[in-house]
Amino acid sequence: MIAESLNNLVQALFAPLEGNISTVTPAGLLLLGLITGLRHSMEADHIAAVSTIMAASERQKRLRRAPMLGAFWGLGHTASLFAAGLVVLLLAVSIPQKVSSTLEFGVGVMLVFLGAATLTGFNTGKFVRGVFSRHTHEHVHIHEDTGVVHSHEHDHHDHSHGHKSLIVGMVHGMAGSGALMLVVLSTISSVPLGLAYIAIFGAGSIASMAAMTTLIGLPFSRAKQYNLGKILKYAAAVVALLIGAGLIYDLGVVNQVFL
Repeated sequence: MIAESLNNLVQALFAPLEGNISTVTPAGLLLLGLITGLRHSMEADHIAAVSTIMAASERQKRLRRAPMLGAFWGLGHTASLFAAGLVVLLLAVSIPQKVSSTLEFGVGVMLVFLGAATLTGFNTGKFVRGVFSRHTHEHVHIHEDTGVVHSHEHDHHDHSHGHKSLIVGMVHGMAGSGALMLVVLSTISSVPLGLAYIAIFGAGSIASMAAMTTLIGLPFSRAKQYNLGKILKYAAAVVALLIGAGLIYDLGVVNQVFL
């Protein structure tokens, strides 16, 4: 599976660093959380998701908005982890593997949707605004050279503030929360220390994903001069579709999470 192979490569790169960190002290544990957060954001399904978001953004603003989109992904991811972490720490329970796998299946569905939307140009925000007819009005323009008067509709909400990236991050956070909580939080008896671990894990995820989306934005920002814009866009969509379909097949058919 593509995603698993790429994730194993990333894990192998970080393994020596993580293996040399002592978790006996709180400082060591928090350092491990930071490094793990950095690595976690580089997983294949995360990169595939933000790549489709970058591909769908306005060409002129891609590079400038890239760090913000990555940061919003990290914030959404961290918010989900905090919610799950509070349950684990306060109630002293573990998230069942079946629940974690079911949420991961949802990530697969989300990736398929993101890939398909990128390929077709479908815009969820515009669709919703069209249904509810939000703040749409006409602007009149006069062409000075010809004197022609024409009007067109204008939507003040036809822009993105990272909501899509935030929601995608939240979905990823819910899906990835099981493994994180089972491995680490179940060994932490202190609620403040557990929440501090999630916070610093989130900080690592935010910083790493902001950097990754900036790197992803570089080829997109240069694509115009080499006529590669559509190729990069469709490549990001196809990768998301393949990874999403792989997750759906692996969890739904092979592991049969719903049976």
